[in-house]
Amino acid sequence: MSDPRDRNVIPVPTAPSDAPTSIALATGQTVNLSFLTEAQRTALLADFMRDTLDVAKKANELHVDVMMLRNTLEVLANTTEKIAQDGNSVTITRVHNDASGRTEIIMGNTETAGKGRLTRTQTGDTNWTPYYIFAAIAAVVLIALAIAARGH
Repeated sequence: MSDPRDRNVIPVPTAPSDAPTSIALATGQTVNLSFLTEAQRTALLADFMRDTLDVAKKANELHVDVMMLRNTLEVLANTTEKIAQDGNSVTITRVHNDASGRTEIIMGNTETAGKGRLTRTQTGDTNWTPYYIFAAIAAVVLIALAIAARGH
């Protein structure tokens, strides 16, 4: 069995009678389980292992997301630089949502890129103005119909 003081190794019982009386945490602390019955220690260790695997899975997902974002930024930056070196104007925008959060990217050599602000459309926000205009027109038509109906 590995040294329980090793922060990266979690003791795993090989049989129910091997249930450890302590668990070494990643923080360097040790939790004393000697006051629990062997069955309770085994159940607690099983829960601990499941949770540890869940944390490792989440960390892996975040790592993958961060690496994908890093690669995307690298490609966008290289593309922007190439276009600008060719003497062309360029604004590249991208909104990226993943487990680590939302990242709004704008780069380029134009005035728009220099402002560093994405439009509402670029950020994915809905432009409600056309809906408000349509609702106002519908309201005016309904009021006109109501007034015309009263006059008859």
